Amino acid sequence: MLSLAAPGVRAAGPPDADGSALVRGRTAQPARASEHEDDPDEEDLVEGELVEGPIERAVEIVALQIRGRKQVTAKQVTEALEAEGLVEGEQVFWPEDARIDRAVQRLAATGYFDQVAIRLVPVSRDSDRASLVVDLHERGSLVVRDLSAASSLLTPFAGGFDLMERNLAGSRVHLGAAFVVGTKGRGVPDDRRQQAYKIYTELPVIAGTPVGVVGSAYAILANEPYRVAGQNYDPDPSNFDTLRYNRFGSVVGVTIPFRADLRLGIDFRFEAIEAEPAGAPTQTLPGGEERELDLHLQDGLHYLSSAEFSLVWDERNRAAMLGKGGHIRLDVQLSSPAIGSSYEYLRVLIGGGYSFRLPWGHWLTPSLWGGQIAGDAPRFELILPGDLADWTPGRTMGLQYSTRWPVDTFKTGVNAYALAHLGGRVDLEYGIPLFRRPRTSFVYGGYLFFSAGLFTLTGTRAERSERRALGEPVAPVGLNADFGLKLDTSIGTFDFSVGNVLRRVPL
Repeated sequence: MLSLAAPGVRAAGPPDADGSALVRGRTAQPARASEHEDDPDEEDLVEGELVEGPIERAVEIVALQIRGRKQVTAKQVTEALEAEGLVEGEQVFWPEDARIDRAVQRLAATGYFDQVAIRLVPVSRDSDRASLVVDLHERGSLVVRDLSAASSLLTPFAGGFDLMERNLAGSRVHLGAAFVVGTKGRGVPDDRRQQAYKIYTELPVIAGTPVGVVGSAYAILANEPYRVAGQNYDPDPSNFDTLRYNRFGSVVGVTIPFRADLRLGIDFRFEAIEAEPAGAPTQTLPGGEERELDLHLQDGLHYLSSAEFSLVWDERNRAAMLGKGGHIRLDVQLSSPAIGSSYEYLRVLIGGGYSFRLPWGHWLTPSLWGGQIAGDAPRFELILPGDLADWTPGRTMGLQYSTRWPVDTFKTGVNAYALAHLGGRVDLEYGIPLFRRPRTSFVYGGYLFFSAGLFTLTGTRAERSERRALGEPVAPVGLNADFGLKLDTSIGTFDFSVGNVLRRVPL
């Protein structure tokens, strides 16, 4: 989890002339913000002597120093300080001031820094006047957001990557591009290769306001498999036909931060869809009877427009400092003919997790995800079983390259649904830190992880009725389990795990 590799940010009290924190009568090294804080009325034992704890007092900021800045502009740093009132002439409280901690959070939340520290340095011997010193270590601005390479029985190879520049020429503009291309399909009547391309940008703040803007454009050329024969567990491409369709669209939106760790996103999407008619598709069941298939996609040229609202709370970047941290994301998407769409549906997704450090230094992270689609949604908005199962390929940039469905571990029929309208999963991950290096190195952290969990999904009303009539579970349950190694690097996190391998090989 990202929370196990959060930036090592902290807030420090004002050091004395020799760099130590001030206490009454003697000097002592300041405690990290994540450590236990003693009652200031109690006595402390320092170097074998009893001394009194620090007395809170007001300190005036007379100068501002920013150290370690390279590509990030001074304005990008001072804006975070000004938002908390940390400017020249302002008074702050030593040894603790909540504004300093919030300023550290704001700077860490930009994603530009591996390390952030803010401290007060007294001016001469006047301990009531000090310089506010901001020590930074910038992250590399070029990030590998995703790297895909996989093989399946249907598609011998599919690969691509997603790269983002997070601070273009120091302008704080995010600019990224992504693509994925697969080889031609194998064993199906229509072997057209599937491919997708996307460019996107984000300006986190505009015109001195905290509001940001986002935008993207994409092209997706799909040739998606659907089962027409065979057992549910049989991924042989000869049991499948394909549905050819193209999507060309764009998204524009705004982000509104309420706090450094809480933001609202509002997006509007419009895309044109061109789908080739599939006739009257049917599936031949193992017993020989046939049933009609609903491919959840209209024929010919039509349009999809939707409004999406997302609320995100994320404190994972503080987990390393506080020993705990979590995140929650709620997405609500609405599509209707009233806004020019050929579809009418409501999609709600919610997920999150919480990491906390155990007394012996390991990490435990429970997480939960759930989603429901109500109404007439296109097939690419429905839940693909592989998106829930650790060992099964899911979508890559909206494309389905595999004919393999989840392993039915509990024999509940979890591999029977081609697409789901309701699904969820719960997981528990145990992490063991292996090493930490200075963040000036390329690889600065690694840890082992073990995870286990369950997932479930269910389909349309007709599909549920059919399973109920057969005496089968309406919402079958599957098993998730994984273990492996994750490496935190200056360009992203790399996952070397059993699940990651199983999703990418042609089983």
